[in-house]
Amino acid sequence: MPGTINIGMNMTQQHFPGYGPPRGVSHHHPQPSNKALGRPISVFSKKIENCLLIVFIALGVNQWDYISSHVRSFPFASLIGNSSVFASPPPSSGFPGDEALYLLDKASLFVSRPEDFELKVRDISSMLGIAPEWLMAVMYSESRFDASAVNLKGSGATGLIQFMAATAEEFGISIHRLEKMDHLQQLEYVYLYLDKVRQRYGDYRDLTDLYLGILYPKARGQDYCYTLYAKPSKQYQQNAGLDENHDGRVTVSDIEHRMKRLYPTAFVATVPTI
Repeated sequence: MPGTINIGMNMTQQHFPGYGPPRGVSHHHPQPSNKALGRPISVFSKKIENCLLIVFIALGVNQWDYISSHVRSFPFASLIGNSSVFASPPPSSGFPGDEALYLLDKASLFVSRPEDFELKVRDISSMLGIAPEWLMAVMYSESRFDASAVNLKGSGATGLIQFMAATAEEFGISIHRLEKMDHLQQLEYVYLYLDKVRQRYGDYRDLTDLYLGILYPKARGQDYCYTLYAKPSKQYQQNAGLDENHDGRVTVSDIEHRMKRLYPTAFVATVPTI
């Protein structure tokens, strides 16, 4: 997060210092009848429902919420009762049977094309063998999805996962170029970096492991007591916000607890099976 993050990702260095972020009741009603029409209300309401469906189709799905919220004030609304036609459609990601991707609503504040962004995230996640929720969580943790985010503590860390200058140079670019990229372009470099870490340290096992791949790759595979930063080092001061139990050390256990606390949905997410 700008102002609190400075992730060191130069894998040619011994250490990877960084700035971490500052893890029904239902009621049965007897069916009335419409003697004037000579047939049950259910038949009449079904005809009305069919007519409304035609109107909805003509207006398009963008009008659905407005109509569904106002239609019960129509004179014939009581005839329709609890018809499912007024149920709001579930959020959709564009993938049949899928709900919107985790944290996509947050990303939409910065991303101009959320659907394309989601597709890219899913593609990259599939190539890395990770859950897309993990990738969304670590990007939100690092930059709140602001692709031009620059760390305000002076490190110059930039972008979706807060690239350091030395890391950007490993991929033949500068952080200034990264800052000017749109989200889809920068995601290419997110993939390149995470794939390089994966090839060196092995497949990502969970959300914590993926975050360590950004924050401090050397800590991947270590036990919970492994210390990333400790007092009185400068690195600890820069990452004190990650010290969950305030014991003067940032350990793998601290990172695990933080990810679970801040991103519970991503924490329990599993890699999709084909």
